[in-house]
Amino acid sequence: IGTSIAYQLSLKGVTSTLIDPKGIAPAASGKAGGFLALDWNDKTKTEQLSRVSFEMHQELARTLGLESYRRLSCHAVALDEEEVMRKPS
Repeated sequence: IGTSIAYQLSLKGVTSTLIDPKGIAPAASGKAGGFLALDWNDKTKTEQLSRVSFEMHQELARTLGLESYRRLSCHAVALDEEEVMRKPS
């Protein structure tokens, strides 16, 4: 989240310094390892936030000309019928 905040601040002309003992975006935040998905949070309290975040991620890749960005199709698999019943439709 730190790199995202620093980037958004830079768009407004604010200079910032990131300090992280492991480096800049070394884990999931640097690689979208949190599986930023368009619709996985639909019909939940975070639906709008998830959809806006997905669009921002895509726009950032376009703006920066990142060739490594790619959209993937993902599927959820229920392990049992109880899990199927809990999943919002």
